[in-house]
Amino acid sequence: MLVKMMKYEIKATSRWFLPLYVSVLIFSLINRFTLYSPYMNNKFSFVSSSINNPAVAGNSFSSVMKGIISALSMFIYVTLFIGLFVATLIVVIQRYYKSLLGDEGYLMFTLPVNSWQHILNKLLVSMLWCFLSTLVAICSILILIPAGSIHEITNAFRQLEELFGIPGIINLLLFMILGLTLSILQIYSAISLGHLFNKHKLLLSFAMYLGIDAVKQFISLIILAVIASATSTQFSDIDGLNLFKNIMGIFTVFCAVFSAGHFFLTSYLTKWKLNLE
Repeated sequence: MLVKMMKYEIKATSRWFLPLYVSVLIFSLINRFTLYSPYMNNKFSFVSSSINNPAVAGNSFSSVMKGIISALSMFIYVTLFIGLFVATLIVVIQRYYKSLLGDEGYLMFTLPVNSWQHILNKLLVSMLWCFLSTLVAICSILILIPAGSIHEITNAFRQLEELFGIPGIINLLLFMILGLTLSILQIYSAISLGHLFNKHKLLLSFAMYLGIDAVKQFISLIILAVIASATSTQFSDIDGLNLFKNIMGIFTVFCAVFSAGHFFLTSYLTKWKLNLE
């Protein structure tokens, strides 16, 4: 049943993302042409131009038009690039808010599945779109990078592997995945807490999110303070790289624990404290 719900969720949200993904990649290709194509070279100089010279005047018009096209295409690309992540955040919030706690909730909770399956469905699909949005953004940036600079990126990844090693890179990826999981589940739990009230649900959900985030940041500062104290007193000989790996490992566990807490809290609220009024 979970797979069926995920298929429905992906189908319902793909109409938001697929046109946006295609648009970002198309304008990335257009900007690559305007930046590197010899046909778009702008050799116009305002110092040497003269309106009395027809040839120069013609060249100036062509240069101005090329500059306008290049600036406009880059503006559209940057707008779409920013909108890519804004749209992802909006869909993450909207799909949970409307599908489970809005009018659609009356239908969704009649399905023969547990509340935690609804949450897991929303979480996995949201993470999928976050991953794809990031992948599309990276691909669009790679399209804009000159071909001669690609080897520098591969060298940077090679140095990263030499610095952290395969276990360190795996830990880094796990930390990023759990960090994304925690961010989404924190939104879900805040919305669920806000829906315990009959009025001002959105405002209270936002307040709940700020309160949860403040607690999370406070605990993070305590953990950092403990690590700093332990490092200065007992592990003064530890190098910076190993210290960073240890901190990343600790915060990976932190994200896992908090993610589990948010998941169980949201499951409990949607199962026993559901308020669809």
